Amino acid sequence: MALLTGLSHWKRLCRKSFRFLPSVLFIFLAVQPAVSRCESSSSPLRALPVDSQKTMFSADKSAEGAEDPGADGGENFAQLEEMVVTPEGGDRPAGEDRPLQLDDVVVTSVKQGTALQTGDVDFELTPVFFTVIDRLQFEGKIMDVGEILKKETGIQIRRAGGMGSFSQVSIRGSSSEQVMIYLDGIALNDASGGGVNLGNLSLSDVKQIEAFRGFTPINFGSASIGGAVNIKTLRSEKGLKTDVSAGAGSFGTYQGGGYVNYKPSEWDCLLSFDYLESDNDFEFDNDMGTQYNPADDRTEKRHNAGFDQTSLLGKFGYDFSENTRLDLLKQYFSKHQQIPDWRNNESTRTFLDTERNVTALKLTADNLGYTGLNTAATFTHVYKEEEYDDSLGQIGLGKQHTVDETRRLGSQVFGEWLTDKNSLQVSLEFNYETYEPEDKLKDIPARDSDRRLFNAGVQDTVLLMDERLMITPSLRYTYIKDKLESATSAYGISLEERDRDNSYAVPQVGVKYALTDDLSLKSNLGQYVREPSFYELFGDRGLFLGNTDLEEEKGVNFDIGLEYRKTFQTARVNSISFRTTYFHSKIDDLITRSFDARGVGKSVNLAEARIYGLETGFTVAFLDRFNFIANATMQETENLEDNKAYKGKKLPGRWRNAYMARLEAVFGDFTLYGEYVGDRDMYYDTPNLLEAEDKDEFNVGVKWARGKWRAELEARNVGDEQYEDFNGFPMPGRSFYFKVGYTPFGGDE
Repeated sequence: MALLTGLSHWKRLCRKSFRFLPSVLFIFLAVQPAVSRCESSSSPLRALPVDSQKTMFSADKSAEGAEDPGADGGENFAQLEEMVVTPEGGDRPAGEDRPLQLDDVVVTSVKQGTALQTGDVDFELTPVFFTVIDRLQFEGKIMDVGEILKKETGIQIRRAGGMGSFSQVSIRGSSSEQVMIYLDGIALNDASGGGVNLGNLSLSDVKQIEAFRGFTPINFGSASIGGAVNIKTLRSEKGLKTDVSAGAGSFGTYQGGGYVNYKPSEWDCLLSFDYLESDNDFEFDNDMGTQYNPADDRTEKRHNAGFDQTSLLGKFGYDFSENTRLDLLKQYFSKHQQIPDWRNNESTRTFLDTERNVTALKLTADNLGYTGLNTAATFTHVYKEEEYDDSLGQIGLGKQHTVDETRRLGSQVFGEWLTDKNSLQVSLEFNYETYEPEDKLKDIPARDSDRRLFNAGVQDTVLLMDERLMITPSLRYTYIKDKLESATSAYGISLEERDRDNSYAVPQVGVKYALTDDLSLKSNLGQYVREPSFYELFGDRGLFLGNTDLEEEKGVNFDIGLEYRKTFQTARVNSISFRTTYFHSKIDDLITRSFDARGVGKSVNLAEARIYGLETGFTVAFLDRFNFIANATMQETENLEDNKAYKGKKLPGRWRNAYMARLEAVFGDFTLYGEYVGDRDMYYDTPNLLEAEDKDEFNVGVKWARGKWRAELEARNVGDEQYEDFNGFPMPGRSFYFKVGYTPFGGDE
């Protein structure tokens, strides 16, 4: 049976992979003539045009990126003596005269990586509080993007089960719809709504993850109330590099993948592949839906909760000159997800299939006319298909079998003009998106929706007082137009076309001031808007009614914080860093869902909601061997609706307090670590009647790296505790995972 199941998985994988092959073949044929003309010399990914940038940034960011002074991956803390390590990482050469300091960066290596390209966020020139997680932090793990993010300050992840299950992000108490998720700057949020499922984002082709808390840099077209997460995929580097990895773990988990990178001269290519599957048949305590009747409680395995997924990435690039480059990206993702019911019936056969295609063509032209003007134009196409099959009516209200397709065509033009005292940035974006639902069981004509979105933004970063003070004002303008097409219902009733349009401007300002060479002050103030989704506006075939009178959510965010980091030329203490940030958000016309006595839902606007809290973090590297990291987030969420049943209640789905502590120790080729992750005080429901159990999770592991080989063994939730982020959806207890990797070409000897 296991063999037949495996063969069926690979059959489905091969069938879906063939959809990716025509694009790869087209790309290959397109670049082949250019390949034959290539010379052996290399050229940079991006040439920084003017010498004044070195004065402005106080660092020589060479076109090819900094060399790696710690080729062993930086696990030996003796090599980190000259670096400042922040609570979530961060590095700066000690002794460098740079009053403006870097923000939070997770450091697992001294390596800087590939060069900064036009359109990337320059972390030295943003006042936004952010976290950067480098690939070496998660390269040896079997997990998804959500599992990595949940340990960072101000970020909470809720998961509806085991590995690969639905998971959503909250930043500083926001909803998942209020957080924008980007893949190489391409928005993955779609107009159909619901937020981005982080369980559908593989780590195999990820170079680093950037999380911006509460505020969104102008580099990304849309501003959002919660902030933004940008997932940067692998980029081509000079020469040939290949890598393969394989792993296995508890509950029938298996993973395999690899990539090849080749850049002999002006042209380059990168191909990546990853496959992951899990049965998720962990044991849990099932109360059979009768919380106050322990007589029917029993321990059993989770049924119909498995998944398998495939991720493919292709990148091709050509350097016309040191200032002009063309990039083509194609990413394909496919997933088959089983859906368990709340009773954990073994006979359940409900599933959700997801397919996503992302295509992008980017032209970068830097230093136009030798003026210091850098530009990038990007054209994108995003396609997503979701097939939900509950034909037996085992999960929802009645039988359902739907196929929903979302398509988006987009274009963005980004420009920046750099001088020695300021950086002026302009962003223009246009998207046309269609949503086409189809009901496979009912003869009801689909009512397609479409959205036209235009964004324009300008931001200026000004350096004053010998570069100790940085002021960054910005302004965004958005125009949006939605339309739901006319149709005829199954009962012959004419359904009229409905449409709406809106426009607004949102300002933002950020300040960063170096109080001393080791202590800086940062603060941001901005206004944000979230448009209602198609689901909220137009409904869903009777069970959920649309409300075209919905107003957009409007929010005002504020934060202010201190950051301290210091290196020491001693063997006992190598570096210390500390930061603390206060944040406050007030949201008007918060969109929520209300249900009548028939169980029919409708989206409505609430009056107000308020969120405020404190983020803190501390890191110390000592004895050239140990690294201790700790962070905490304490936040209050308050419903300010006039309804007495809800007024003053906590917003559901947000933990009030979250903590993380981690200790690492390096012994030769081995790194040992132990960490604690805790969450406190959360309610599942709006009236605050259902309280979630507090979480205390302990994880331990060991990493090994020598030459071209690496391996990691990890034990998660060693206390074997059972928790539920979503009521009725248990998560696994104790689990073990092992992964080994090998770099045949381009790795360390």
